[in-house]
Amino acid sequence: MMNGSCYSEGAFILSKITPEILAFIEEIGLDFERQNLPRVAGRIMGLLMVSSSPLSSQQIASTLQISLGAVSTNINLMLRDGLVEKKTLIGDRMNYYVLPSDYLEQELIYMITAAFTRQAIFKKHHDAVKEDDAVDKRFKDWIQGTDYLIEMYERYLAELRASKSENNSVNKNARQLDRFKS
Repeated sequence: MMNGSCYSEGAFILSKITPEILAFIEEIGLDFERQNLPRVAGRIMGLLMVSSSPLSSQQIASTLQISLGAVSTNINLMLRDGLVEKKTLIGDRMNYYVLPSDYLEQELIYMITAAFTRQAIFKKHHDAVKEDDAVDKRFKDWIQGTDYLIEMYERYLAELRASKSENNSVNKNARQLDRFKS
């Protein structure tokens, strides 16, 4: 148990992790790796996704069988990118981590941003390949395909925000995406 903290129940939850849940955690790690992100960050994300209470660095390290240094490095990366939030308790010096309540929205913004970024590269260099019909078609297809993806992601993001707007009147992520588009 952890210092009588209300988050100590996380230890109980972690003791109930099944082989199927461990497989899920590992697959999220591999998915992060496929996206050129640290596998450990993905494993931490997977663990937080299946935890119903905030987890300490020690709990994360123990459960995933990784060092506290690896947890610290990856948590800091994830905090910077808004993938996790830090929680503290008065009188408890330990930090705890949870998925942000707007995690799905953050993920959609990341996907939209990545699509805009890749599309901008193709648009910027399209003139350089127009003489080769096959390459020109490839660039046009990519630009058109990302237009479609961006439209789908933005539509879903708008639906998600609309469903949340009943509970939240201000959304910081809308401003973040709008700044990127400008």
